[in-house]
Amino acid sequence: MNRLVAPLFLSILSASFACAASKNGDGVSAAALVREMNLARENPAAYAQYIEDMRASFNGRCYVLPGHTRVFTKEGVHALDDAIRFLHHARPMQPLTLSAGMSKGAADHCAEQAGGGFGHGNNPSSRISRYGAWGASWGENIAYGKNTARDIVIALIIDDGQPARKHRKNIFNSSFNFAGAAYGPHARFGSVCTTDFAGAYTERGQSAALIAVNSER
Repeated sequence: MNRLVAPLFLSILSASFACAASKNGDGVSAAALVREMNLARENPAAYAQYIEDMRASFNGRCYVLPGHTRVFTKEGVHALDDAIRFLHHARPMQPLTLSAGMSKGAADHCAEQAGGGFGHGNNPSSRISRYGAWGASWGENIAYGKNTARDIVIALIIDDGQPARKHRKNIFNSSFNFAGAAYGPHARFGSVCTTDFAGAYTERGQSAALIAVNSER
């Protein structure tokens, strides 16, 4: 099988458009994160409205939260406008299937980083493979300092400070059919969210052969 490995990308707190992080790492579920990504994948033009609503809260490069808390961004509304254009031109695509095994691997990563760690680690594909077998392609996004599924997904779609918008590309990669996610506390940034993607994935213990990627996608 020809396997294409997608790049890995981080969304850093300083580039965040999200609210202050929750101190409780149990506030965001894997199902909620995958459901939120599917809202964007299946109807990107409608999802653009959430980002359009944020424009009024900008003052220069600062995003002003309720209570007048300021979040400094690198690009200001330019990054929002880029995301809005992308979403209005993007074609709807198939939803991601939630993977329990990939979510367990993502949870392992969040637990490893709880003390303040940062980054993907030495071999993320080994984490994805702990609870099943991936095929065709895989990728990983990590976000810090967000406290709702929508905050996380919006920040990754905007991808402030990342000219190639590669977090966004992972979310809208039509070769990805499965996703797992986890969310937990983080000593430096308040929270960490890891999302893993794969073109095909067989959960450990399944008797069926590895699920093949639809060649037409």
